Amino acid sequence: MDIETPLNIHLTGCHHSCAQHYISDIGLIGAKVPIGEGDDVVEGYHLFAGGGFGPDADIGREVYHDLKAVDAPQTVEKLLKAYLSHRSSPNETFLSFARRHDGETLRKLADAEVSS
Repeated sequence: MDIETPLNIHLTGCHHSCAQHYISDIGLIGAKVPIGEGDDVVEGYHLFAGGGFGPDADIGREVYHDLKAVDAPQTVEKLLKAYLSHRSSPNETFLSFARRHDGETLRKLADAEVSS
């Protein structure tokens, strides 16, 4: 998969936003993800997209809540494939693409993609 424009991905476990996951193209913040019934949890993330800084400052939208860590690489790949498949032109950045859609739409577009 070839992405022609710069892309910022920030990953953090700090809930104080030390790695600035809210202002990256794709941001992941560590979370305990509940599984099954009861109190069982696994490591995971909340995934945000469409954040920016400087003249493009904005807070990213949550695309996935409680994403299991084992599923994160494939999920990011599907989100990037959705960008490549649905961008308005070859020159559209991921940031512009992400901001044209709400979190639910981004999730649906990504979930429709197939991982390699």
